[in-house]
Amino acid sequence: MHDVNAYVDMVSHSQVTTYMMCTGSDFFYYRSKHGRILGDDLDGKLDCGNDTAATHHYKSFYLNHLNLEKDGTDLIEASLKRAKMHGMEAFITYRMNDLHFNDTTTNCPITYPEFWYTHPEFWTNDDTPGLNGSRALDFAHPEVRAHKLAIITEQLERYEMIDGLDLDFMRFIVYFKQGEGKKNAPLMTELMKEVKAKVDELSEKRGKKILLSVRVPLTVRDCLDKGLDIQEWIRLGLVDFITIGVHWRGNPSLPVAQFIKELGSTTVPVYATIDDGGYKPRETFSHGMFRGMASHILSQGADGIYLFNHYYGAFNSTYQGLLHLEEGGQVCRVISPHLIQELGSPETLAYRNKIYCLSDGVTEYGIKHISSLPLEVRSDDFSKAEIFIGDDPGKTVPEEVILFVRSSKQASFTLKVNGRDITHSEPDYVSLYDKGRGLMEGECQYAFVLPVESIQQGYNTVAFHAADSSLLVKRVEIALKYGDVKTHGYF
Repeated sequence: MHDVNAYVDMVSHSQVTTYMMCTGSDFFYYRSKHGRILGDDLDGKLDCGNDTAATHHYKSFYLNHLNLEKDGTDLIEASLKRAKMHGMEAFITYRMNDLHFNDTTTNCPITYPEFWYTHPEFWTNDDTPGLNGSRALDFAHPEVRAHKLAIITEQLERYEMIDGLDLDFMRFIVYFKQGEGKKNAPLMTELMKEVKAKVDELSEKRGKKILLSVRVPLTVRDCLDKGLDIQEWIRLGLVDFITIGVHWRGNPSLPVAQFIKELGSTTVPVYATIDDGGYKPRETFSHGMFRGMASHILSQGADGIYLFNHYYGAFNSTYQGLLHLEEGGQVCRVISPHLIQELGSPETLAYRNKIYCLSDGVTEYGIKHISSLPLEVRSDDFSKAEIFIGDDPGKTVPEEVILFVRSSKQASFTLKVNGRDITHSEPDYVSLYDKGRGLMEGECQYAFVLPVESIQQGYNTVAFHAADSSLLVKRVEIALKYGDVKTHGYF
């Protein structure tokens, strides 16, 4: 129990107002009528074949559960009660169609959810979306929707202390065969109505309002394409707040203002996700990038920030609760509790070192991150990328502004920022600020110092003109240095 309590305690007395505990999807972290606990091998009947290490790994989750259960502890209940003791709202967050283990080629039945495995007739059988997409449960089947509603109902009834239920549609954002989401959107709206009715019933019974929130894609169109008619949900009063996000890789420049505008007139709060992902799997965001993302989100009008998979495992275990710096001493990439003392407010982000970034334009499960990148740069005209800066450099004046650019190859190009020629390069800054990380063969990383007066709050235009052959610009980042990293925060 000490470990369970400690995890909640680490985020208490910070800017965190709401603690969300994942309850799984078709695997569970409690005894459910609708499936097994994660790692339950049914007394040795299930394993991962010859991969004994994997079998041991997954079974360890179940053994941990048994140890807690023996002491009368429900992991979810204990965590949420602890959060409420610290004055935080307590939510359960349910993954609507998790695909982590939906892969029969692993020959690892200890990881196969029972409902999913015994009903292949309910799979989409469409491999277009991405990893395990063909084996996603297809919500066009009423049996699938009934199964999900039964799980959600069980959890709502089980955890009486909750202040809210979060439906995470981004895990994973596959609900129908590709191209069939829009026509099936009414089915998802009916499911939402049923969930809302249960939430309202229990709210009245318990004498307190239980909030219902959803996490959905970045645009109203993307939502509808996936079968999620978010505008209709708002019109019907089905949701209390909305969070936008991506699947996992992380988008450091979420189109918050655009999404709010697309929603139209509404008083429903909009939050935005900061993921634990990065440009590439496990090329994690740094502290400066976290601050840049938070500033971007709040400056674009979001009502708050949703930290997804914000784990402190490496901070606690690998580095024994100490900050680990990259070579050069300027950058920290280990998620630490220090960040949640500052990410939630423009006031606490002021005068803190930041890095604003563009998404590299990756597509996940049929949804493309909104980005100017990758940007083709030619010799016949300027190519432009737009990058948003939340700080007002006229009021909070940075000590130095640095532009980092990654290209597909080494090349000569002309560079302008908001129409101003940029020529001051600092090659040593690439290693000092750990910007060579993840370089692929042939790629080149550049660093330029910008005049402070060349940037502005809001969108900034970075224009490129190739001297001869064309190239691709793959990353664009602008760092605002307000001072020494020990005082103003590590990049």
